[in-house]
Amino acid sequence: QNESELITDESQLDPGLRRGPSVQATKAAAGTKKHDLSKWKYAELRDTINTSCDIELLAACREEFHRRLKVYHAWKSKNKKRNADAEQRAPKSVTDYAQQNPASQLSAKQQEIEMNRQQRYFRIPFIRPADQYKDPQNKKKGWWYAHFDGPWIARQMELHPDKPPILLVAGKDDMEMCELNLEETGLTRKRGAEILPRQFEEIWERCGGIQYLQNAIESKQARPTYATAMLQNLLK
Repeated sequence: QNESELITDESQLDPGLRRGPSVQATKAAAGTKKHDLSKWKYAELRDTINTSCDIELLAACREEFHRRLKVYHAWKSKNKKRNADAEQRAPKSVTDYAQQNPASQLSAKQQEIEMNRQQRYFRIPFIRPADQYKDPQNKKKGWWYAHFDGPWIARQMELHPDKPPILLVAGKDDMEMCELNLEETGLTRKRGAEILPRQFEEIWERCGGIQYLQNAIESKQARPTYATAMLQNLLK
């Protein structure tokens, strides 16, 4: 198993699926209430997320995409070395919460539609396990910043003392970003975790986030989010 196996083998797809997401969107609009995206290729999910105007289909595609990310990361964590922590994508408190609190009955797709793509921003302490042992007094405590566009993360930052900031954007850096939806992270229940948009944007700009996101947009690596739309409007 590897990253490519996140995508279902093309040989298993029927001819109708090979015609692309536009056909699927038409089918969905014609009256298919529940979207079965389990056999869609990654490229079809990506293209639909990037181009479709069907709100329900978009929400379903995002949910399926992140479901595959979770499967991949679960497989990868079982096969990595015990002391390999460099790939930790979110603070342990976030991942622990998700494991201890199974997702509610409200799916991420329903959350996205009902939330009407609310923009929420968070900041919590982040000490990587390796650094924790080197610095037991937590003098080198870092910070983890997250911008959620609806239920899914759009931008992520890590700030650690004596290290350059880590900037990540949806689309370009999916494999390094938190794959959990907002409800699963428990961030909304964590006292003091939520911050104002300007608090996030000030740090993002100071760390070179505008240029980083702009480069990702120009190279067509960034997935359309509230952040990409705002930046594109700003640059017009």
